Amino acid sequence: MRILSQSEGEKKYIGAEHLRKRNNDIMKRFYRFIFISLVAFSCEKPIDWDLQTEDLNSIVVEAIITSEFKTQEIKLSYTITDMNANPLPVTGAKVSVSFQPYSISFEESESYPGVYYSTEQFRGATDVEYTLKIELDTIEYTATTNMVNLQIYNTPPFVYFPEVNAYRLLWDFYQYSPVEQSFTDVIVVWNHIPGYEHPDSLSSARLQFYKFKTIDVSYIVAPQDREKVFFPQGSIAYCSKYSLNDEFGAYLRAVLIESQWQGSLFEASRANPLGNISGGALGFFAVCDVMRDTLEVGQ
Repeated sequence: MRILSQSEGEKKYIGAEHLRKRNNDIMKRFYRFIFISLVAFSCEKPIDWDLQTEDLNSIVVEAIITSEFKTQEIKLSYTITDMNANPLPVTGAKVSVSFQPYSISFEESESYPGVYYSTEQFRGATDVEYTLKIELDTIEYTATTNMVNLQIYNTPPFVYFPEVNAYRLLWDFYQYSPVEQSFTDVIVVWNHIPGYEHPDSLSSARLQFYKFKTIDVSYIVAPQDREKVFFPQGSIAYCSKYSLNDEFGAYLRAVLIESQWQGSLFEASRANPLGNISGGALGFFAVCDVMRDTLEVGQ
């Protein structure tokens, strides 16, 4: 066993003390860096973006003619640049839908400006070409489309979850079809059930589901998180399923890419969905076969 001399022991002690101080200095600098980083990132500073907007000088068209024999409806509004603004209605337009050998005019509602109703009841049909014509001031907007038949109606799958004692609509297995494109709109209400009559309580929900011929990563493979809507037994579900031709299906898919599908792992770059209306108008003119059903959840 070797015994250190006094000078060697002092050297060893001084070396260890120096190493300890150096390590302490490193840790202090590290903690100081963490503290400064937390303070810097926790600060908030308002930023006002100077958004470059342009006057599109155009209109937005919402026009779906259905296979139901009824008074059809077309809604017209102006484009907006403020995302929180309410669009102004387009008034005084001349609107018509023609299909051989007929031409049906639409008149603006006195109660709802910008909403135009057909002067005659009619229905959409397959193997017929429909043309929309809108005349506003000196500008003319036109669009042409056709209707495809709807495949067999599928009852929406309502699944009971015992942990919350409520139901939920699951549509995971209805998002793709190689032969069919469709859009299903489900309005669920339960304000008639005891305990949900209060106007401030959540007593209704609108759920929308799409079926395309494409397998989209952002919709099927790796979808973004969605709000889970539950409703009690005895709720009433009003279901409407619309057929989509290839052109309308592609348009709705583009709209979804710009809205609901944003936020997934494979988010797409932004772009303006292109409709089928000439003259620079936005929106789409469609003729859809439709099936409707009313269901009581849990029965």
